Amino acid sequence: MSTVSLVRCESYEYQLIDSSVRRAVNLLGGISRFVKPGNRVLLKPNLLSANPPERHITTNPAVVRAVAALVIEAGGLPFIGDSPALDSFKRVSEKTGMADIAGELGIELIELTNPTPAAHQDNSLFKKLEIAAQALEADAVINLPKLKTHSQMLFTLGVKNLFGTIVAQRKAEWHYMVGVNRDTFASLHLDIYLAIKPALTIMDGIVGMEGHGPSNGSPRHVNLIAASEDAVALDVAVCDILKAPLNSFPLYRAAKERDIGETDLGRILFKGDPVESFAVKDFDSPALDSLRVMPGVFDCFSKRFLVSKPFCDRHKCIACGQCAEFCPAGALQMKKQRIIFNYEKCIRCYCCQEICPQDAIQFKTGLLVRLLNRMNR
Repeated sequence: MSTVSLVRCESYEYQLIDSSVRRAVNLLGGISRFVKPGNRVLLKPNLLSANPPERHITTNPAVVRAVAALVIEAGGLPFIGDSPALDSFKRVSEKTGMADIAGELGIELIELTNPTPAAHQDNSLFKKLEIAAQALEADAVINLPKLKTHSQMLFTLGVKNLFGTIVAQRKAEWHYMVGVNRDTFASLHLDIYLAIKPALTIMDGIVGMEGHGPSNGSPRHVNLIAASEDAVALDVAVCDILKAPLNSFPLYRAAKERDIGETDLGRILFKGDPVESFAVKDFDSPALDSLRVMPGVFDCFSKRFLVSKPFCDRHKCIACGQCAEFCPAGALQMKKQRIIFNYEKCIRCYCCQEICPQDAIQFKTGLLVRLLNRMNR
């Protein structure tokens, strides 16, 4: 059985954040359970891209500040770290407010670098996994995700946030290697979770993101700070709170199959405010279609006619070329200030949509999804 604390918090006013984060952690036994004097503690927020806090793409700096203050009270030595995939770490840190927090508290702000082989776990799926050395060498990791939708993985919550410990462009390599199968990608996230072993996960769900996440969705008030030692249990609980079917959540399916974390809602002990007080009506979760619906020999046919495919809205596109630069499959090219897709190469990982700063990458719904929608499936 795992415990998840749920605390209602309706704004990013610092005193309210501080008391809410403190309460969420105290419901789990207090910060001293997770941080010992002298521990170097990595605070791992979601720093997807260089955007200001009011866009609600990244973990709010007030949440990071409140957690850092708790760690300092416990005698720990907190530092903030992440490895953005595209924008420079300096620019991301400044835009997201993390540089200000680090300066205010006098703590380190570190780009996660130096990919290092992680110790192989007995139940790991991937045998060769390299993670930023700073994450592996920390005495404790406190995981600070943002509640957001994700067009490929349904949600990016606690477990997926640790994908940020994969160094920079190596993220694209992993997308290419496992991007054709969501459950395999979810298993990669679980292997990273097993390697990092975060002491605690505290989620910023005060204003989350719905719709076209993780970077181009719409802000949505959920008014939630959630915390747990078990990030899988936290993710499953949040998926249920948002009324998304658990079986549609690849992380849930992979964790249940591999028996990692607690996936049974009946075996999750909730503390704090009642679960039903966080019910969100009509939360806009993305509809996912299968990346592979037929045997491999029919991939060309299924990609062309059955599954959804990305396309560029030329009215929004500013020809920045970031999607072509990041595409792990090399399926995009910039020609005469226009993005050209090679759909035979495209692996439907939707990284282009994830990193587009203008929300110019849209989806043409595949035949399979249209049929399922008509059948209310």
